Amino acid sequence: MAVGAIRRHPLLALLHQEDLMRRAYHAPAGSAGDIVRLSGMADPESATRPAEALTELGVRLRERLMASPLAQSMMNRTAILARAIDRTADAVADGAEVLALGCGDLSEARLSAAVGAGRLRRFVALDHDFQATEMVERAYGRARVNAIHTPTYALLNGASNAFGRFDLIYSASLLERLETRAAAQALGAMYAMLKPGGRIVVANLAPTLPEAGLIEAVMNWWPIYRDYTALGDLGAEIAQTHGAGAKVTLEPGDNIHLLELTCACE
Repeated sequence: MAVGAIRRHPLLALLHQEDLMRRAYHAPAGSAGDIVRLSGMADPESATRPAEALTELGVRLRERLMASPLAQSMMNRTAILARAIDRTADAVADGAEVLALGCGDLSEARLSAAVGAGRLRRFVALDHDFQATEMVERAYGRARVNAIHTPTYALLNGASNAFGRFDLIYSASLLERLETRAAAQALGAMYAMLKPGGRIVVANLAPTLPEAGLIEAVMNWWPIYRDYTALGDLGAEIAQTHGAGAKVTLEPGDNIHLLELTCACE
């Protein structure tokens, strides 16, 4: 009811003078519009690049959006994933293999020293959106990132066997699109793709996110939120089944939980 009231109010048109919110609102779920929204929040440079196309109000809204707890937490998430890539590259002497699921615009690759230096043996980036994989191929093809269009349901139905095994498998937002059963199934598929000692790192927005009303009503973005316990329960299921090590952490802004699973397989 509150969402409907907001969308009927003249305030919505004013908020949509900021183009990240406007494009997210009008884009089909899971389309490139989501990528534009996420990459904009993860990339501080985007705060200035499109300013000439915005109204004065739009510019001010962009500044507020980029300074919001949501945007800051997403930047934290990007930095954490970049560090996970680099730690993996440092730990695997003969060249690490990394898989990104639901890669979006792969903004963490921009911050990764290992990607920039071409130190990975293999980096595969999967997304269900053609425009996402095309964007990644243009941005990181020279860094030997292999971007592949693969629907999420393929991962859940055995397609994971086609990609081999990895030292690190991660996702910034895949779990936010999956209900509990599908999320557990996805984690199980990821775990089956790990090398011995390999890791999974997955992130999930927390239900305490201050901007939840904004992203739902104004950006038409409806993630599945998970708190510490819910994400921990998903990890515990894998840990109990496979003997994996599992831990849940919060990024510094306290708006995104991260689940890390470590493979105990031989």
